[in-house]
Amino acid sequence: MYGSLHQEALEYLDQLDPEVRLVVINPNYGYQRLFFYQLINDPDAVYVRFEGNSLSISQLNEQFGSALQSQGAHSDLKGNANIILDECDRAQSQAFDKFLIDLVERSKNRRIFVFSRVLPTFTLSDNEWRQKTRFIPYDENMMFWDYAQHDSQKSTLLEVRALGGGRVLLNGVPVNEWDGVLPRSLFFYLVDKGMTTRNEIFETFWPNLSVREATNVFHVTKRKISEVLGVDLTSYWSGFYHISEKIQLSYDVVQFSEMIQESGVASLEDATELLRRATGLYHDHFLTTLNGMNWVTRRRQELHQSYGESLVTLAKILEKQGKKEEALGLYLQASTTNRRREDVVLSAMQIYRDLGMFEDALKVYEQLKEELMATLGVAPDKPLQELAEAIRQDFSGVI
Repeated sequence: MYGSLHQEALEYLDQLDPEVRLVVINPNYGYQRLFFYQLINDPDAVYVRFEGNSLSISQLNEQFGSALQSQGAHSDLKGNANIILDECDRAQSQAFDKFLIDLVERSKNRRIFVFSRVLPTFTLSDNEWRQKTRFIPYDENMMFWDYAQHDSQKSTLLEVRALGGGRVLLNGVPVNEWDGVLPRSLFFYLVDKGMTTRNEIFETFWPNLSVREATNVFHVTKRKISEVLGVDLTSYWSGFYHISEKIQLSYDVVQFSEMIQESGVASLEDATELLRRATGLYHDHFLTTLNGMNWVTRRRQELHQSYGESLVTLAKILEKQGKKEEALGLYLQASTTNRRREDVVLSAMQIYRDLGMFEDALKVYEQLKEELMATLGVAPDKPLQELAEAIRQDFSGVI
């Protein structure tokens, strides 16, 4: 899904300004090791993989020195080859910041690459360091931000990933403590709605409370959200609660939905890329850690259906381009979003047949047949039955 993004990032890597001394591989990028393999190919590169937990600055220096010695690198760090630091999140945050600042200053001709699940915080707040630092890959549409280039003094960058368990980052730093389930639930509701009225909120969360009681609970909960974030999430005007203008919101559900919508009017090439990216954002069902809430269930069903349709649309495009194996994978993936979709199974069976995979074609047919009988009490449509029979004859001819 990220092929073009990764290629763009590699090209960007070659075009980095000489003043950029520190490159952080974006912690949110799921294919970090692709950069690692690219960088490690340099025989003169210095590679350090930290071991242990909650490492202090003395432990970091000790392990770094040992790595230099074992690789025959000069302790004065002369030369201009890259320094690659791996598993940096094993260090204490402040200790790693101090270690990294000292290392950049010592290695004046070297560029340092950091692999970590945690951001070096000094690169976000110090303007001089922000100029020396880049986060890659960088693609706002895929929610890969160059945090060093975002001025948190002007606006708060709020990243919300609801396609999955529900992950929130504030200026690149994870938000994990919510002071209860209700503040977290209301937070995701307000983000997902974007704009909503007080009555809609009350009907969703406190339908059995009086307006006065609901108002009190709402304001207490909203205040807790502000305390967690350190900034007000919403502002109120014209009868609606809106996401505050002080917040720059990056929301995967919005990105996902907009890409699918844009693909419907885009050229075939652009539509393919948009659908690849949209499906790449769908890591899991909507807010899998929030259950028992009607609004979550409805939204989850809507997005799951959109995901299934986007898979089918992309599969049809690829099938027309002759990419049958990839299209087949997407059809099979789409069939898991709706196990009663006969058109999807029909397409998968036809490709299986073209590939000579008769037994697999009959297997997906039988699965559909069992599903339809168990849930609707009906048999597959006649075209499917006829195709299954033709495949049985093909299969018997090769046994």
